[in-house]
Amino acid sequence: MKEAKKAVENLLKEVYRDPLSPLAEKQALLARRITMKFNIKQPYELKLLFCKKCKSYSPPVFKKTIRVRKGKLVFTCMVCGSKYRLIFKPKGKANV
Repeated sequence: MKEAKKAVENLLKEVYRDPLSPLAEKQALLARRITMKFNIKQPYELKLLFCKKCKSYSPPVFKKTIRVRKGKLVFTCMVCGSKYRLIFKPKGKANV
């Protein structure tokens, strides 16, 4: 299990060095398969690399648009056009 987690972390580091290369796509798919095979929770960085609807490899800046709307990040996949939201709380603001 520990080896699998380390392998996933190493693959993610390589993917984020050059996210547009064909090798990065293969590494991301391999990292995803490892997490599924060993029943490991997928890291947040890995979840951002794939569309939740069409499951295609789409790195956040290159194949997705990201917008900020009312305390939410709205991701739009450029492959299938689906939208999904991520709620975030800005740091440093006092709750009023």
